[in-house]
Amino acid sequence: MNGYGFIPRPVSQLRAAPSTPPPVTEATARRDGAVDGEELWAAVAQISRQLVDALSDGLDASHAQRLIEDAVRDWAQDQTTAGKPVPSVQQRAVLARLVFDRRYGLGALQPYLRRDDVENIVVNGHDQTWVTYTDGRKDPGPAVAGSDEELIEWVQLLARRGDTGREFSRANPLLDLALADGVRLAVVHWVSRRPCLALRIHRMINVTLDDLIEYGTVTEAVAQFLRAALRARRNLVVCGEVNTGKTTLVRALANELPPDERIITLESDFELFLDDPQLAHRHHDVVAWEARQANSEGAGQVRLQDLVPASLRMNPDRVIVGEARQGELAPMLEVMYSGARGSMCTLHVHRPAHIFNRVIQLGRRAGLGYTPQDLHLMFGLAEPLIVYLERDPGTNARFVSEVMEVGPPADGTEPTRNHIFVPGADGRATPIGGHISGDLLNELTAAGFNPALLEQAAGRWS
Repeated sequence: MNGYGFIPRPVSQLRAAPSTPPPVTEATARRDGAVDGEELWAAVAQISRQLVDALSDGLDASHAQRLIEDAVRDWAQDQTTAGKPVPSVQQRAVLARLVFDRRYGLGALQPYLRRDDVENIVVNGHDQTWVTYTDGRKDPGPAVAGSDEELIEWVQLLARRGDTGREFSRANPLLDLALADGVRLAVVHWVSRRPCLALRIHRMINVTLDDLIEYGTVTEAVAQFLRAALRARRNLVVCGEVNTGKTTLVRALANELPPDERIITLESDFELFLDDPQLAHRHHDVVAWEARQANSEGAGQVRLQDLVPASLRMNPDRVIVGEARQGELAPMLEVMYSGARGSMCTLHVHRPAHIFNRVIQLGRRAGLGYTPQDLHLMFGLAEPLIVYLERDPGTNARFVSEVMEVGPPADGTEPTRNHIFVPGADGRATPIGGHISGDLLNELTAAGFNPALLEQAAGRWS
């Protein structure tokens, strides 16, 4: 079970990975005492360098495996010739697996990607790993390299994969990458004592609101409300703290849209995956854009705030911004108001009441010259519905706790607000009857929503 109350879909194995890989740990490799940890990682690095030209991205999986096994066999023969302990068959298999996963997967971390219950992995230097599971448990993991230098070299290999154009060096000490199979990688070094990695594993790609009802993330009333809001082309802003399930909820909302709608997604790093082939039956016409970082010479940067207005020239029905965190918020509000109504974005907010101040903070950070009154007016004119998510630290469960309607400023400078769902006894969103504007209620009713769901005590989570 995970924090959403269900076992998620398994992450598909990497293209070249065998279906039943042996467990890969340093302890396995040195179980017989023939290979210690230092020798193991030195062998992985040595064989990987020998095969760097031979193991191309497009190489057939079985061919790559044979090349690696041959190289491991040669290495084992060199061990014997040098009078060193002879590695066992199991140790050679583990070494081959580590070399393969280093080149085509995530090295010693690859077995964790094959599990259904791993959510986050952090690495503090080559020899300290922590794995967080979907039930909230946090356990130590294996060493991932023989030294910090080898870890940096491996990260640079990851950055070169897929021709991302992103660099990891003293000139670019921060790296963010979207890797295969729904993994997001963030790396920091040269501003820290040791290289630090954080991996977020997205497993719920093909998820719907019905799934989230079953998993306890939304109630039936909230799901029906949001479905009607999508049909009525109401803008949605999904808010919450880090790791509360905002991206998952946006995926579920997007998966409720008509399949022929043209959707453009804009992200700092690909995480929505609406263009994933497994979602082709849900989205026939989706375009995914990713911001680009500047190179070491400071050239080539493409910001999200540049992509937002550019997206309107691509004739979208809806625009989805994965996360508004800087200058893209103001142009996104313009899109919501006058471009592609029914659009969505996520926003990091500690509490729902802070959202208006958060909008001002992001506007100032971007240096776009908007006054607080300008931003409040833009936010109010977009008339978004605010959907707030929380995470229970005890159970790791995520759920919608509030839904708020936002409108143009009236008596003051801030936008008006109506709290439609508020936290119930268990924290989950409960309808509070009568707290909705007539215009919104009429739109939702015309889109098939049953207003009685906002009046019943049964609307609360049970």
